[in-house]
Amino acid sequence: MTDVLIQNARLIDPASQTDSHGDCLIREGRIAELSDQPNTLKAPKGAEIINANGHVLTPGIIDMRVQSCHPGAAHRETPQSLANAAIKSGITSIICLPNTYPVLDDPEMLLSQCRMMSGLSTAGQDLRVYSYGAATVGLKGEAMAELGLLAEAGAVGFTDATKTIANSLTMRRVLSYASMLNRPVIQHAEDPMLAENGEMHEGEHSTRLGLRGIPDAAEDIVISRDLSILRLTGGHYHVAHIATAKGVALIRAAKAEGLNVTCDTAPPYALLNDIAVRDYDTRFRLSPPLRSEVDRQAVIEGLADGTIDAMASDHSPQDRDVKSLPFGLAEPGYSGLETLLSMTLSLWHGGYLPLMRVFALLSHNPAQILKIDGGQMAVGATADLTMIDLDRGWQVRGGDFASLSVSTPFEGAPVQGVVIGTWIGGKKVYDHKLDLHANGTR
Repeated sequence: MTDVLIQNARLIDPASQTDSHGDCLIREGRIAELSDQPNTLKAPKGAEIINANGHVLTPGIIDMRVQSCHPGAAHRETPQSLANAAIKSGITSIICLPNTYPVLDDPEMLLSQCRMMSGLSTAGQDLRVYSYGAATVGLKGEAMAELGLLAEAGAVGFTDATKTIANSLTMRRVLSYASMLNRPVIQHAEDPMLAENGEMHEGEHSTRLGLRGIPDAAEDIVISRDLSILRLTGGHYHVAHIATAKGVALIRAAKAEGLNVTCDTAPPYALLNDIAVRDYDTRFRLSPPLRSEVDRQAVIEGLADGTIDAMASDHSPQDRDVKSLPFGLAEPGYSGLETLLSMTLSLWHGGYLPLMRVFALLSHNPAQILKIDGGQMAVGATADLTMIDLDRGWQVRGGDFASLSVSTPFEGAPVQGVVIGTWIGGKKVYDHKLDLHANGTR
């Protein structure tokens, strides 16, 4: 493997809270040297030298909530399109949900998926792929899956993906066993009875549109119940794509209490509210639904004060057919990989978050939550890195995505932040200049 010397970069490492201009030497897939002064490291013989021109170099993005659609739904996303979309977006690791066909509730199925996804390396993509194991058999919410065997097969946590573990006894058992295995339990917090047949956030706007509402309480009730169970069992409880003010407040109080609780959100819940649902545009049909402006502001506050630990893409690709149906019949979901970085950076550009916090949300914190490699830029660390031009602008166009899914609630939005290069294990797997030459985008 060729040595790489990256000179004159703005090195931002949320693990060490470092923000300095300097150099980074990559050797044998790891960071060999770092300097806080630009153009001071000496290039080894034969090394590739890259001038970063002052652009940001940061630990590779770790996306902790991705629907891979494989096996079982290749019309929505293939492993190759998934990998292309990820590395183009500066993402070096993804964690896949177990809602595949068949479900990843069996250790052999989980091993099979990991082996298949590792085959991306032979196609020139070295994306790191991890998987959650199903918390219950068939994601049906009743019988607990073989958590121990799934952990041995490599599951980094347990979840029923887009379904809520609604049975309290089952949730107690899952939290208890996961605690012994030192794995988090990730909950889609939405009371299925309150949310049944719901189409969007319940409020004045849903009444005007004549759409069936899902109240905030659907999220709040599940989180409150789960925290009560957590006090009985111990363990690590994680709430996915948190979207309500009360939900954020509950997590904040649980952390103050000393419970082992974490949570993530996704860009739509920080940047959009239910008023965006206009003209019955199914691009805004999401799960959980876009909430009120009060909820959106609370999500931003939670991101800023540390209550919300991570920002995930919540990549849930859908094909054109299911998004062409009437609003209430359309499948919820959107293509999130290629807007994750820029939309999170918009919170920095808007003055809501410090830049260091942005990269903690995108890299260091997900690695800590799931206890996986990555999320830091230190001597000896694996060289999973992303180089970013913070100020270069582009316009979101789903038709330009590498993902097979083109549906995005951010269609047409002007944003800033372009990935210049992505390295995984010291190997450059994405180069913006080559992509620009080939596709003429960004």
